[in-house]
Amino acid sequence: MYNTLFTRVSLAAVIAVLAGCSSPPPPKPAPDYSFKTAAKKFIAADSARKNGVVVDKGLFYPKETFSYSYRYCSNSAQQAQHDIEQFNQLATKTCAINKGSMVNLDSGTWCVQHPNTDQETPLFAARISSIDLWADICSDGPFVTMRIIENRDIPQTAWIDGATLLGYQPYSVHRRLMSTKAIEHLDDVTPPPAEEAWTEETAFIATHVGETVCMYKKSQNDAYGVTYKGTIESVKDGRVRVLATRKIKGDVRIAPVSTPLPWHKKAFIEADAKSWFICQ
Repeated sequence: MYNTLFTRVSLAAVIAVLAGCSSPPPPKPAPDYSFKTAAKKFIAADSARKNGVVVDKGLFYPKETFSYSYRYCSNSAQQAQHDIEQFNQLATKTCAINKGSMVNLDSGTWCVQHPNTDQETPLFAARISSIDLWADICSDGPFVTMRIIENRDIPQTAWIDGATLLGYQPYSVHRRLMSTKAIEHLDDVTPPPAEEAWTEETAFIATHVGETVCMYKKSQNDAYGVTYKGTIESVKDGRVRVLATRKIKGDVRIAPVSTPLPWHKKAFIEADAKSWFICQ
């Protein structure tokens, strides 16, 4: 009986020691408050997604400070659709973590706090689209383009000013919201700057005769659009006259290749300074 009691006590002691030594479960990873951080993890989690490139790199404020655009070739139309759904779900989840709500504006979907009030504050913009073009380069599936506007490292006033230049529309009774279906049909072209916006890039163009610039034009019936490229000949009253020497298929800021199109040997194009952008 003594041996049996001793065995029971010893066994209980061993169990107690083992229970005390067992390691606690690992803590859950902290949520990503930055959508750009979350999106980069999403990109890295799949071999097709991580085989893309950063496009539409801005050389001037505000794009260089706030904008991140990434394009890759999906494996199939099904994968592209699945990625679009996951990206949008990730944006909604990240917005909720920041106690925000998603609103659909002309420039895309924005995560904001205090939506549709005078206290509304933008946190980030998320936009994803697929385009079934350039089949000779992306034969298995469409190209997918992700666009993010966010910067959590600068003062809020500077952030709101930059976001507004890149398409955020502050709340007003006249602001037009878009349906989710309409947002899904936005194409992947580079969004134009806000109307009447005189950006750092525009100011540079207006004061640098001889600089290489480009202009992208897309008609309703043209799937690709074209880019005109040339050098600045003169500037007067905000109008820039360019000696255009090349016509290129698509938007050179996101096109996977530079495909020249037939063009005049020498032609001048004059347009508002805001119509041009610096290109290589």
